[in-house]
Amino acid sequence: MSKKLRIGFIAAGGISIGHYERIMATKKAAVTALNDPSEESIRRFRAQCPGSEKLPVYKDYRDMLRNEELDGVVVQSPHVYHYEQTMAALGKGLHVLSEKPMTCTIGHAKKMIAKARAQQRVLMISYQRHFDPMFRYMREQIAKGKLGEIQYVQAIQSQEWLRATRNTWRQVLAESCGGQINDSGSHLVDIVMWVTGMKVKEVYARMDNFGTEVDINSSLAMTFENGAIGSMSVIGNAPTWYEDHSIVGSKGAFYLRQGIGLIHQDAVGRPIEVRLPKYAKNPDANFIDCILGKDVPQTPPECGLRTIEVTEAAWKSAASGKPVRVP
Repeated sequence: MSKKLRIGFIAAGGISIGHYERIMATKKAAVTALNDPSEESIRRFRAQCPGSEKLPVYKDYRDMLRNEELDGVVVQSPHVYHYEQTMAALGKGLHVLSEKPMTCTIGHAKKMIAKARAQQRVLMISYQRHFDPMFRYMREQIAKGKLGEIQYVQAIQSQEWLRATRNTWRQVLAESCGGQINDSGSHLVDIVMWVTGMKVKEVYARMDNFGTEVDINSSLAMTFENGAIGSMSVIGNAPTWYEDHSIVGSKGAFYLRQGIGLIHQDAVGRPIEVRLPKYAKNPDANFIDCILGKDVPQTPPECGLRTIEVTEAAWKSAASGKPVRVP
């Protein structure tokens, strides 16, 4: 087999452990260098990632980019640094897989996409729902017109985010750029548009910060470009995790319920057998195969742009108390 791809990690916090395991499992790539200013983070990483003990470690990611021979990087730092670090890596001719959100502003997202195109490098976001068979089934059926015209969309995500992220950078506005809607809620904003193929046109949002610097609970009323309406709730003060999706069209509906699974009904409510597609990859495996020219990005940077467009509109709406058009 040809030489394995060399991947560097920009930040090595808790989420990096899963990325390490998935990249090493491809057998086509290996993590060859680490960056993190925290010695404690490196210690935890090494303890949970066998084989990583001898990897070179850099406190400054720029030193890693300068001194290591790399093919790509995984960006896993606090959100505010994603733009600077991704642009630097692309500037070095490296491929980039970024944790969500891709970035914190629309302007930065557009510049990142332009840079990746100019450098002819892969830029992807680690949105794992794109690889989930149930979401892929809904997307494929909608694209084939099986639900007719989509008329209503509902999505809810509940999490103990307020409690779980207390005293961390995620509740520091200068580092996170926002609360749960810009963190785990980013997955929800993205998947609604990716599955339906629809772009949000206008948002009317209300938010509650619970005395913190960032949004904890968010409620969005949405209008889509095709005229469909919808609602999205990101709840950060819930007891535990819960997620729920409903998509209603002129020819049928999907109801995805946690603990139950996916229900597909026709126009008069009769059940339709769900035959889930097979796609045995994840964002990391897809990233490696894209670098090798063996696949196309399942989580392209345009998804990051669409997501921050809606998120920015939601923040502006909550601040003004008025509906805001999405760019």
